Amino acid sequence: MTPRSRLARLTALATAGVLLLAGCTDASTTAEQAPTETVRPEPSTAPKQSVPAPEREDPLGEGAHDIMLIGTDSRDASSLSGNADTMMLAHVPADRSALYLVSFTRDMWVDIPGLGEGKMNSAFARGGTQTLMDTASGLLGGVEIDGAMQTNFTGFINLTRALDGFEVDNKHRSTVEVLSTGRVVDFPEGRITLENTDGLIYVRERKRLPLGDLDRTERQRAAVIGMMDRIAETSDDPTAVAELVALMFNNVKVTGDLGVEEFVDLVPLAASLTRDDVVGLMVPITGFGTVDGASVNLVDEAQTAALGEALRTDTMDEYVAEYGTDYAP
Repeated sequence: MTPRSRLARLTALATAGVLLLAGCTDASTTAEQAPTETVRPEPSTAPKQSVPAPEREDPLGEGAHDIMLIGTDSRDASSLSGNADTMMLAHVPADRSALYLVSFTRDMWVDIPGLGEGKMNSAFARGGTQTLMDTASGLLGGVEIDGAMQTNFTGFINLTRALDGFEVDNKHRSTVEVLSTGRVVDFPEGRITLENTDGLIYVRERKRLPLGDLDRTERQRAAVIGMMDRIAETSDDPTAVAELVALMFNNVKVTGDLGVEEFVDLVPLAASLTRDDVVGLMVPITGFGTVDGASVNLVDEAQTAALGEALRTDTMDEYVAEYGTDYAP
């Protein structure tokens, strides 16, 4: 089966937002009816005409859409507070031909509406989901963000287990020792499978990666793509889909107008997307610096303005053609 990337899940946090939108299939049942007498109509000599199937209404409506994906570091299953270690904007173009995942680094020094300047992830810790959304929107020149999806450590682990793991394309090999257990986890370069708690370990790792948090954002995007593919593989099983949707709604907080029905209806929208249709990139930085003794990422204001313009005008393909997707400063 060709992997099909899907829209939604928070990712991952994912990470999880994009996956929610993508991992549901439409399962309908037919009620049993009592037998009725068969009436055979007289043969007709009129030419047969095909009746086109009714078009499904796009649950997102017309135009491009932007959804914030937030992953927090809370270990409390009932809490979605804490620090936002994963901050990502999922851009769905109007023609639905691709999915763009735009990451924000946690140490990016930005203006936080109503709270002054600070690191990007502190916008969530200090003001909550809406403040983080407002911060992201302002940084990108007023991009309208339609909603947000967020999960935490426990939610991400639960989603990984429910999917029986997922595959990622790992760019950099790393070896991590889990301090709480002493277990050593190796992530070789190339296509690898992440199961149980290894998925969370993978997306959290940064200290052993060449570009630290920048490479971590790349891993987070890889995890979102891998989870979407795994959901697509199970989307033909109504029972599995129903269980997965229930689990997602118990582990993912949704801010916005989409409900269960809309998530199910999004399958036709995403069914034609493959891994190659998902484009990952990062809000650009010029390098690293310090503010009041704290290490920060310095925003590339000129290129970030171009990125914001591309998101607002739905011309991300032109932005990528000009600037590429490399995130190294």
